[in-house]
Amino acid sequence: MKKRIVIFLALAACIFSIGCGMFAGKGDAQKVTESFLDERIQNGGFGQDSYYSDLFWKNTPTAKWENVKKLVTMAHGKPTGFKLLNWQVKSQAKLNDLSGTFVILVYETQYEKGVVTETYTLFKGMKDKKFLILGLHFNSTEIQKMLDRGLEQAVTTDSI
Repeated sequence: MKKRIVIFLALAACIFSIGCGMFAGKGDAQKVTESFLDERIQNGGFGQDSYYSDLFWKNTPTAKWENVKKLVTMAHGKPTGFKLLNWQVKSQAKLNDLSGTFVILVYETQYEKGVVTETYTLFKGMKDKKFLILGLHFNSTEIQKMLDRGLEQAVTTDSI
């Protein structure tokens, strides 16, 4: 009987420590993201580049990112508010740059012209001091309409 109690307490301690780490990761990443969003609202733009990780810049050409920001602004104007819809935490240990904790935060972001669901993927490596944005996805019907118009125009021109 004592052995079962000891095993139960050990398992409970493990589950509690893992769960607390997940919530701490979520809370830290949420603070970074909401600071970023607050800055976007105050300045009417996309926040400072310092919020993005080196891995983001390694995999995202600057010119392409500038086009994405222009597209979002054309479709929706400036951000005016946000609320957290969902979140997920995952930690992994690998022998590469992706050893650490990933936090995915889904926000409903209000803009001057409509609402966008924005999914932020933040990452904190084993040696990092804070979470940084690894990826940002915009889910918007207005942006999709603009992309569809551009695609339609591209396939109907004789410039091919």
